[in-house]
Amino acid sequence: MRRQAALGIAAAALVALGVAVSGDAGPRQAPVPAQDRAQHGPATPTSSRSPEDAAWLRTDADIPPRYRSLIVEAGRMCGVPQITPALVAAILKTESGFDPGLSDPAKDEYGIARWTPRVLRYYLPPDRQHAVPEPPLTPEDSIPALGRMLCAIAPELEGVPGDPALNLAAGYRIATWRVQKQGAELERIRPYLDQVRTSMLDYRPPSSPPSSGGAP
Repeated sequence: MRRQAALGIAAAALVALGVAVSGDAGPRQAPVPAQDRAQHGPATPTSSRSPEDAAWLRTDADIPPRYRSLIVEAGRMCGVPQITPALVAAILKTESGFDPGLSDPAKDEYGIARWTPRVLRYYLPPDRQHAVPEPPLTPEDSIPALGRMLCAIAPELEGVPGDPALNLAAGYRIATWRVQKQGAELERIRPYLDQVRTSMLDYRPPSSPPSSGGAP
C-alpha cells in the first residue's frame, strides 16, 4: 500500500529527467516532476559528505556513528526547513531501528529505510535509474534516497494541516495523497508518527528550533 501511484505519472517524470522506462511495473508513488524537484534543490547532494556534526544531531543519541554523515547529508539536501537530519534519523529509527539488513519480502521492503526496490530506483542518482536495484539495499543508497524523496514530495504537502515534518514522514510511509485527505489511513499510522516525533525530539541538538505546527 505504501507510496502507491500510476506508472504513467512516473514515466512522465522520468522522461522529463531523460531516463527511459522499460520492463518495470512502476513505483508505488511516482517521483515529483522534475520542475518541482528543481524548486527544492538538486536530486544529488551539492557537497561532499560532511563529518559528524553536533550542530545537527545529538552526540549522545542512539544513531549508529557510521550513518551520521549520510543522515546529515540527506537532511541537508534541499532548502526545505522541515527536512532536517533529525527527521531523517527519526524515520530510519522508526522504519528499521537502523537495521541495514532488514528484509521484509512480504511487503517488498528492504534495508535501513524499508525501501521497495522499484520505488528506490527513482530516487537513486540519475545515471542509476535505468534498472531496479536488487536487495540487499545498502545504507549508502538508501539514506541519500530518503533525502531526495522528502525533497521531492515536500511541494505536495505545503499547506496541509499538521506538523510539516510529520506530514513528510507520513507521506513517505503511506503516500502524499493520503496525507492530503487527512482521513482514516493517516489515523491508522498514528503510532508510527508518534514514534517519529519522539525520536526526532531525541535527535535534535538542544539548540535546534522545534518544528512548527501541531499533530498531522
